[in-house]
Amino acid sequence: MFLNKNKVFDLLVYFISFLFFIALVILLSGIFFKTSIYLFIKELKNAGLWDSIFLSFKLSFLVVIINLIIGIPIAYILSFKKSKISFLLDLISTFPLTTSPLVIGFAVLITMGSLNPIGKFLIERGIKFVFTPKGIVLVQLIITFPFFVNIVKTSFDSINRKMLDLSKTLGASSFDLLFNLIVPLSYNGIIAGLAMSWSRSIGEYAATQMVSGVIPGITETAPIEVFVKTSYGNYPAAITIACILMVISLFSLGIFKYFSYRTKTTVY
Repeated sequence: MFLNKNKVFDLLVYFISFLFFIALVILLSGIFFKTSIYLFIKELKNAGLWDSIFLSFKLSFLVVIINLIIGIPIAYILSFKKSKISFLLDLISTFPLTTSPLVIGFAVLITMGSLNPIGKFLIERGIKFVFTPKGIVLVQLIITFPFFVNIVKTSFDSINRKMLDLSKTLGASSFDLLFNLIVPLSYNGIIAGLAMSWSRSIGEYAATQMVSGVIPGITETAPIEVFVKTSYGNYPAAITIACILMVISLFSLGIFKYFSYRTKTTVY
């Protein structure tokens, strides 16, 4: 009787999972009813369509590099330095996860605008964020930063503290520990964090749209162009870009899952 109940429970779980999977596939594949294979291939050959894709790649690459530079030290503080300051830093760095991207974009738009003292100060010195690629990088950095830091912090947390304490007794400095021991041991987590933050950056729309000004060839990223093409009724072009974004997301998610699994199965 006990085994039968377990089988019924397993079947129920698999059935619910199967229904969810089928519903998701139907929902995502439904966009293809607005185009054809011929139009899809035609749009793929359109050089102008790839401009927004390449722009998204370039800006998201910059976001990932900045995340890597400032994210690792902050993840180190959050993982190894337990204090009121680290708690406050954790709160601030995680805050964008619980905030609407639209609100973040609006905040950057107002703060970096010419009517704000901060924005005015920067603009007078030739540093402009509103309606420029710099603004896109800034909002995407704010949104993706928590993903990278939290994933790397989790990887740092899994490192055996006794091994680090032993290294300290042998004369290793904090700098040596971070770059010669902690970072190499957290390689899988760092790659997973980069993949997730890159995917989140390249697919960001709401905050990006607020500060971009939607300037073709300059600030019109791929997600924004999907919206623009749809508003013009050019569904084949919008669907083509959307499909490319979904492939990119699936690829980056695969990288994230692979290295996350390696992180969980590696014991230090």
